Amino acid sequence: MADKKKKILFTKEAATRRPMILKSDRDRGPSQDQNKDKQEKEKQPTIILKTREQNAPREERPQSPKAQTSESDGYHPQKIAQNENKDKKIVVFFHTESKPTPTLKLMSNPIKLLDENLEFSQSALKYLQDCNTNYLVVGIMGTQSVGKSMILNLIAQNTPLPDLCTEILKSHDLPNTEANDVAIENQMENLNIANTSNETNNSFFKFKMQDIEQIERGAHCTRGVDMYVTNDRVILLDCQPLWSPSLIDESNNVAMNPRCANIVTVDCLEIASFLMSICHVLIAVQDWFADYNFLRFIQTAEMLKPTLSASSSVSVPTEGSESSGDGEWQPHLLLLHNRCQLEDFTPNAVKTMQDLYRKAFQKSTLQLNSGMYMYSDTNRNGLHVDQVCKGYNIDNCGPPINLFLLPEIYSDFDNKDIYRGHPSFEQLAKRLRWLVLGANRHQITNVPNLSEKGWFQFCNKAWETIRKCTFFIEYERLLP
Repeated sequence: MADKKKKILFTKEAATRRPMILKSDRDRGPSQDQNKDKQEKEKQPTIILKTREQNAPREERPQSPKAQTSESDGYHPQKIAQNENKDKKIVVFFHTESKPTPTLKLMSNPIKLLDENLEFSQSALKYLQDCNTNYLVVGIMGTQSVGKSMILNLIAQNTPLPDLCTEILKSHDLPNTEANDVAIENQMENLNIANTSNETNNSFFKFKMQDIEQIERGAHCTRGVDMYVTNDRVILLDCQPLWSPSLIDESNNVAMNPRCANIVTVDCLEIASFLMSICHVLIAVQDWFADYNFLRFIQTAEMLKPTLSASSSVSVPTEGSESSGDGEWQPHLLLLHNRCQLEDFTPNAVKTMQDLYRKAFQKSTLQLNSGMYMYSDTNRNGLHVDQVCKGYNIDNCGPPINLFLLPEIYSDFDNKDIYRGHPSFEQLAKRLRWLVLGANRHQITNVPNLSEKGWFQFCNKAWETIRKCTFFIEYERLLP
């Protein structure tokens, strides 16, 4: 009975189970074939059209609407059609020619960065490159008739002059002699015309230097800030003299009063702060030791300089550069003494100068230890250049700072029988140029790899910020 029950159960399961029926390809309807054809049509490859008439003239060939704006040679794809599904793309290739890169203009004479009214000028933009980041900005400041333009002319010389001292002495001569019966009023008018001209007395020197007439009358030679770019991409900035009485006389048509002197003082402070913000190297020139008012002026300009870089950006200082607490980089300050005498080159005098400047700029963020030395320090910096004097060393003069001395040029400079106590002026000028051009080119702002045109735009914003800064207005109000 048990076997019969098992057989009966098996037969019931077999009865309830239905057989599987497989359909053949013949049973498929026409709708499935149509769906398959649609899928194949949607997956068509990209269609590329190319002009076949290679021998046809270029004028008769079809041109792309953006063919004139292309910048490189070869075939450039231009998408001219696209369907709704964004799967079908039709691309056409055309052969176009690139435009030649415009040639860079070279400066023959300095131009104005800040004009006579201390307004920023855009005329120097066409002389700057947009792809060059390896440039050096050198600024200079000092009082009247200390030799600022002469020092920049020495730095701008790419080829040494065999008779450098003779050319400097000739630069003070008048180009044209005037008659003795000319009135004083006419001479002043001619002097004003000569001040506004940008031509130099000598083709070797780019920056105009004072002639004997301007020296006798106490007239300044530079107004605002002059800019010159050398072939080695060195940007030189020459500023107007500090606290010059001729600036006060020129800027005011009314009777002079104490406020006129305060206005000129604040203008000079703004220019000094401007140079501290945009220069790699800042040269402070004096013709005697030591002008305490000039040192106080540098400290005041550094104190009033506003913050120009964005504080939110994170920047890492490069090697050899120094940044203040607000993230701004400070320039290399070179203290230069012009027209030095024999006693100024003694080791005791050099030690006295360095001790005074080291104490005066003890709390300053300006870089005074940048390697622009007259002798090597404990880290053996400066051994690649001959020493100015064999007696200069750390034991006799102390640790070196950025200090340099230039002697006065006399009419008998070529007389070798006279003991000078220092090397020749040509050797010292050559060494000065080496030191300035070899300074570390740290980044001026927190924007890395800033091009020349980017630096120029930064100068525009920096000057606008300085002119609107309330620090200088409050400082003028506190002046006597």
